[in-house]
Amino acid sequence: MQKTFRQNIPGITSFLGSILTTLSLSVDMEIRDGGQSWELFLESFRSVDITDGIICFLFFRFYCRVLENWCGRKHSVRERLCCHIPTALFAFFMVMGFSFLKENDWSLVFGSMVQFLKACIVFLGYYVLFFCCICSLYRCLDRVAPGRRKKECARSLPRGVRWYLDCLHRYPFRTCFLTMLILYIPNLILSYPGILSTDSKNQLLNAYGALKTHTNRLSNHHPIAHTLLLYGCVNIGTLLFSSANAGLFLYTILQMSLVLAAISWVMKLLAECRIPERYLFLFMGFFAIAPRIQNYMFLAVKDVCFAAFLMIFLVQLYRLLTGKLQEEKRGLLHRILFAVSVLGVFFFRQDGVYVLLLTFLMTMICCRKNRRLWGGLLGGTFCFFLLYQCILIPALNIKASNPREALSIPFQQTARYVRDAADDVTPEQQAAISAILNYEELAELYNPNLSDPVKATYNDEATAEELIAYFRVWFQMLCKHPGIYVQATMNNLYGYFYPDGYTAEYYDYASSAERMAAINESLAETTGTELYYPESLAALRESYETFRETLFSLPVLSYFLMPAFYTWCLILWGFYCIRCREKEALLTAVPLFIFLLICMAGPAYGWYFRYLYSLAFCLPGTILMGLTLTGRSARLSC
Repeated sequence: MQKTFRQNIPGITSFLGSILTTLSLSVDMEIRDGGQSWELFLESFRSVDITDGIICFLFFRFYCRVLENWCGRKHSVRERLCCHIPTALFAFFMVMGFSFLKENDWSLVFGSMVQFLKACIVFLGYYVLFFCCICSLYRCLDRVAPGRRKKECARSLPRGVRWYLDCLHRYPFRTCFLTMLILYIPNLILSYPGILSTDSKNQLLNAYGALKTHTNRLSNHHPIAHTLLLYGCVNIGTLLFSSANAGLFLYTILQMSLVLAAISWVMKLLAECRIPERYLFLFMGFFAIAPRIQNYMFLAVKDVCFAAFLMIFLVQLYRLLTGKLQEEKRGLLHRILFAVSVLGVFFFRQDGVYVLLLTFLMTMICCRKNRRLWGGLLGGTFCFFLLYQCILIPALNIKASNPREALSIPFQQTARYVRDAADDVTPEQQAAISAILNYEELAELYNPNLSDPVKATYNDEATAEELIAYFRVWFQMLCKHPGIYVQATMNNLYGYFYPDGYTAEYYDYASSAERMAAINESLAETTGTELYYPESLAALRESYETFRETLFSLPVLSYFLMPAFYTWCLILWGFYCIRCREKEALLTAVPLFIFLLICMAGPAYGWYFRYLYSLAFCLPGTILMGLTLTGRSARLSC
C-alpha cells in the first residue's frame, strides 16, 4: 500500500500542480473593492476561457513526465538545492515583481489577507512550473554533452558550406570577424556616423570645453579614457577631413572592430575546444540578430567598449583557470592580452575595478594551486587603483567622479522614508539629512524607479563627518521602518528579475539627432562642430528601426528584449555549475555575477538596458566556455 502511494506521488503532485499553475496564470492580482473577502478571493480566479482546460492538461502531462523522472532517481542535497533555490527565487519575483510593476510597493501581496492568499497560490503555481522547467533545462544541459562526437557528413553539404566550415575550423578568428563584419555593414551604413547618448553628448562637451576652449576641467564622472578616445576621434576627423561626422564615424568603426574582435576571440577558443558547428553558428547568430546588440554596436558609450574588454578578460581568465594559457605556444601573446583586458576593464568603466578586485579575491580563495598569482593580481590591481585615484587624477587636474554615484540605494531609501514617514523624522535627523541632500524636496523628487532626481540634490561640499552623521540617521530609520527600506530597494532592482511588463529601452536615431543638434548649438561659436545624419538615409533608418522593434516584440522573440531573461540565464547557469561541481566554469562566470550586483546597486532598474548590456553581451560565450570544461567539449554531440 505504501509503495503504491509513493508511486502515485508524481501523478498527484502533477494534478494539483497543473491546477495551481493554471490558476496562477489566470488570477487577477489587482485589489478589488466591495464584497466579502471570500467573494473577492473567488472572483479573482474567475475565467470562462476554453484554453484553460487545454493548458491545464498540457501542464499535467509535462509535470508527470518531469516528476516521474525526478522521483525515479536519487539526488544529493546539493542537487536538490540547486533546483529548489532558483525555483523559489523565480516564483518570489514573479509575485513581488508584479506588485511593484503595478503599484511601486508590495500592497498586492501584503495589502490584505485576500491579497496574501492570492499571492501564495500564485507563488505555488509558479513554483511547480519553474521547478519542472529548471529540471528539464538541467537534463538538457546534461544531454548536450555525451562523449560521442559524430563525424560531419561533409559530402551531403554544398561545396560553399564545406569551404566555409573548413575556414571556420582552420581560421576561426578571421572567419568569424569577416562574417560578422559583412553582416553588420548594412547597419553600419544606416547608423552613419554613429548613435549618441546623453552621456556621450556630455563627454564631448566636457572634452571640447577643457581641451579646446579651456572653459572647464576634464571630468572623470565618465571614464576619462573613453572621453579622450571619443574626443580624439572626432577631433581627428575635423583636422583631417574637416568633418566631425567623419571623426565620429572613425570612433564607430574602431568600437565595432573592438567588439567584433572580442566575439571572434571567443570563437577562436571554442573552435580550439572542438565545439560542434551548430553551437558556433548559434553563438554568431545571437550577435547577428539580437536587437540590443545591433543597436548598441554603433552607440558611442563606454559600456560597449567595456563589454568587449570584459569578454576578452573572461576568455583569458578561462585560459588561466584551466591551465590552457600555460600550455599555449604563444603564451606571451595571451599574457599581453590578459593585461590589456584588465586595463580595459579598469579604464572604461568606473566600477570595473570592483569586478577585477572581487574576481581575483574569489579565485585566490578557491584556487589553491595559483593562489600566489591571484594574490599578486589582487594586490597589484588595488595598488594601481589607489595610485590612479589618489595621485594620477589629481596631478592631471582632472575633476574626480562624484561619490554620490555609489549611494543610490541609501539615498532612495531615505527619500522614500521622508515621503512615507515624514512625521517620524526628528529635527536632529532632518538636520543630518539636509547636510547631504535637499530634505525639503526629497518627497517630491522621489522616483521609485530612478535615483537620479534624488542624487542630483547631493551636497558636493559635504564633509566626512556629515556623511557619518547621515549614515547614523540612515541606520536609525532602518531600525524604525525596515519595510520602507526594503520596498525602496525592491523598486530599484525588481526589473532585473521580473520578466514581464516592459522591454529594455533602446537608443533611437531621432533622440540621437537631437543630441547632435545640442552639441552643434553649444559649439557653434567656438569650434563650429557639426554632427548630423544624412537625410538620404532617413527613411531607411526609421523603417529598419521600426521593423526591428516590431519584430522582436513578438512572442518568444521578445525574450531578447527582457533584461530578466539574461539575469535568470546567468543565475541558472551558476546553479548548474554548482550542481555539477564545475569550479572553473563557475569562476569564469564570477565577473558577471559581480557585475550584476553592481547593476542592482545602480540608479535605475532593468528597463535601462545600458547597465546590463555587458552581462548580456558576455553571457553566451561564458556559458559555452563553461560547457567545454571537464571533458564537456567531447560530450557536445551533433
